[in-house]
Amino acid sequence: MLPTLIDEVIELGFLSQPVSVWKELKGGTQSTVGVLGTEERPHLYVLKANTKELIESETRFLSLYRGIELLPTVLYVDPAHRYFVYDFIPGSTGYVRGNKKKLMTELVDGILAHYVHPESYNAYKSIETSEHTQDSIQYAASFIGGQLGEEDRSLATALSRERSGVTDREDLYVLHGDFGVHNFLFTDNGLAGVIDPIPVIGGKRYDLLYAFCSSPDGLTLPILLHAVQRAEEGRDVDIRLLSRDMILELYRRMSTCLRFHPEDFPQYLQAWEEWKEIYASS
Repeated sequence: MLPTLIDEVIELGFLSQPVSVWKELKGGTQSTVGVLGTEERPHLYVLKANTKELIESETRFLSLYRGIELLPTVLYVDPAHRYFVYDFIPGSTGYVRGNKKKLMTELVDGILAHYVHPESYNAYKSIETSEHTQDSIQYAASFIGGQLGEEDRSLATALSRERSGVTDREDLYVLHGDFGVHNFLFTDNGLAGVIDPIPVIGGKRYDLLYAFCSSPDGLTLPILLHAVQRAEEGRDVDIRLLSRDMILELYRRMSTCLRFHPEDFPQYLQAWEEWKEIYASS
């Protein structure tokens, strides 16, 4: 499949430099991804193929936020939405733990500050519905099992019911939707790019907490509060509501951790106990 699409791209002639080499990227993505370039510069362009629905959604998001330096610049979208091509962003997904405050500041200033309200609230899936909030916690519980006690599951379930449907429309934005370190590119200078959106509609805090919890380091109230206040432009932050949302995201993240990075679970468990105390005392 990929060689055929690359031949098609070369024949279309829209690339500014002639492609002579390419390789397929392997990894966690469900897409088919190839990197194209020349002998001297093998990493110039990225071709990404997926289902029509996902290509439409991703390219619509990137078009909406065209001009944000951290996001890919789309060069071409196949009219049948089989694939699209964008400029390669140098960097790796090797996040160096211990830099959470710096990372969150870069994400807020570079991405979240530019989020806009949807033109249509039916354009993307909403993650603020009661069904999504409660279903996501039930799904997480099915993987967490006996790793946490029944009291923990009951707490997460109760908070998911409380959280459901509380976001006003003026607080809804078009979000990246998969805003974690696995989709962040880094160089020695820090954050260099954010790739692979799965766009949704929701509050900015959804993406912010997703990013914050996507690595187990620095999951402290001062670092999170700094990021939230920066993202929400000085609005008063209710610590009890913030800790509620944090507990819900941590619960979901611990489920993901157990499936893909079980070695990180002890750190998440420590943060879980600390955030339960913050919630109880707020």
